[in-house]
Amino acid sequence: MDEPDAALGVQIGGQMYLAHRYARAATNRALQEHGVELRHLGVLGQIAEAGPMSQRELIDRLQVDKSSMVHIVDELERQGLAERHRNERDRRSYTVHITTAGEERLKEAQASTAKVMTRLLKPLSAADRRQLQDLLARFIDNAARQE
Repeated sequence: MDEPDAALGVQIGGQMYLAHRYARAATNRALQEHGVELRHLGVLGQIAEAGPMSQRELIDRLQVDKSSMVHIVDELERQGLAERHRNERDRRSYTVHITTAGEERLKEAQASTAKVMTRLLKPLSAADRRQLQDLLARFIDNAARQE
């Protein structure tokens, strides 16, 4: 990579960092009324989409460390949004299940996050949004393969 490309890469990295910070902060502010944060939505969303799974699977899918995942699931259990059940195939582990209350909260919270992202993406045309989504998907795919 030559110097101009390297400098551009550093600049893009900084922009991605700021974009993440702004989007996360705005979304978490909107989620306060639902009593959850993005980290909770990540877990609830994965379980709602793929079904009950172990904490290890959630850690791998969401790229969260073990102690953070335990804390997130503990918080979800305290709110009645998720439950741990013994894994029938491996009695030493647990699967995490979303509750009916968790499904309802997830839907409400997702509606709030959609409003935030609509507002944040407003300066971009529909074509720009599709292109951004495609570029980010390619970036994430490449980064995941390098792990």
